[in-house]
Amino acid sequence: MRSYDVKFWAIRPGKAATRRTYEVRWKVGHKPHSRTLRTKALAESFLSELRQAARAGQPFDGDSGLPGSMATANNSRPWLAFCLAYIDMKWPSAAPKTRDSLTDALAAIIPAVVADDLPDWLDIAQLRAALRHYALAPASRAVERPPEVASALSWLEKNSLPVTELGKPACARSVLEAISLRQDGRVAGAPTIARKRSVG
Repeated sequence: MRSYDVKFWAIRPGKAATRRTYEVRWKVGHKPHSRTLRTKALAESFLSELRQAARAGQPFDGDSGLPGSMATANNSRPWLAFCLAYIDMKWPSAAPKTRDSLTDALAAIIPAVVADDLPDWLDIAQLRAALRHYALAPASRAVERPPEVASALSWLEKNSLPVTELGKPACARSVLEAISLRQDGRVAGAPTIARKRSVG
């Protein structure tokens, strides 16, 4: 549901215990939204974009909290890039257990949203491990990547589909299957499936 009823609040310090972050807060209709960013400059820039869209008369989406222009830009991004940005947003204020759940779930989901089947030299376990240990956690991206990991992540970057594809039935089925199966191909337990579905 879209709304022109948007209210903004002042930027405030984030809740992360280990480093300073900044939280942007706003409300669309009766639904509050927030985004935590790593620097005050990023937070101010994000809030400025929201305010400009409101002044231009753009309707805001009640679910995402974003105006049409920002939602379109978000949805056209490759799924991998979108997930990395999502991790960066959630990471500063997430507890260690939550961080582990995030990387575990996204390592399963990300490979399901790709344009082509995995090549012969790459299997799903390798790809998930590469994501978990070298791509998803922000600090892990600075770690030197072995050649096979670099190749796996390069393939994923080239084959990651746009976020808009997630709305298509075939893609949605692939995602649901990815969170329903363990790496050995057996059906995951109900608590594991529920945990992965709850990411976000």
